Amino acid sequence: MKKRKWYLVFIISSIIIIILIYNITSYYYSYKKDLEFKEKIAEYDFDKLKEINTDIVGYIEVDNTNISYPVVKSSDNSYYLNHSYTKEKNNIGSIFLDYRNDLDNLSKNNIIYGHGRLDNTMFGSLNNLLDSNNLDSKESYYITLSTPNSIMTFKIFSVYTIPKEGYYIKTYFSSNKYFKEFLETIMKRSIYNFNTDVNTNDKILTLSTCKDNFGKRVVVHAKLLKKEETS
Repeated sequence: MKKRKWYLVFIISSIIIIILIYNITSYYYSYKKDLEFKEKIAEYDFDKLKEINTDIVGYIEVDNTNISYPVVKSSDNSYYLNHSYTKEKNNIGSIFLDYRNDLDNLSKNNIIYGHGRLDNTMFGSLNNLLDSNNLDSKESYYITLSTPNSIMTFKIFSVYTIPKEGYYIKTYFSSNKYFKEFLETIMKRSIYNFNTDVNTNDKILTLSTCKDNFGKRVVVHAKLLKKEETS
């Protein structure tokens, strides 16, 4: 009986070790692939990016973070949670646009998602924006979003954490009244006062990532300041 008990402990321990080794190896492989991809597109060109993956619709850079990535879009909000920019299955995923949005024809609220990784890859460094010391500099307020047809500059006006919900990722508003209520709500949620006016004529960019394993989200909202056509 005692021998059987130790045998079971050995089997369970072996399984746990195998799972840990697999997860560590998988993480390292995905991380290495991500670094290789970023080096490959250090000087990004949309013609070259489209050769890699036709789902690439833009490129995002966020001040005061490590975020400098292509943005992809699929027919749902699930595929790129566990697929790379080259459509390889992995644990890191990609930075992706909500399937309901179109960067060439902005909605009132345009959402981009990415995993909040502990090594600060993907949207992991959005946590930097939760530190008020980093927000004291107005140079930290800007997001650049490029597409094959334009370069857009957004200014951050709200940053906060919140349990998982669907309100802040709404893309359609039946009237300006409801959009105004939405803007007032997300501004009140901010942990920092950016002293930025927002109104119903603004186009909003929302960045969303996971804060922890308990469903909490880090959310960043920014408004479009200017759009320069490139083609």
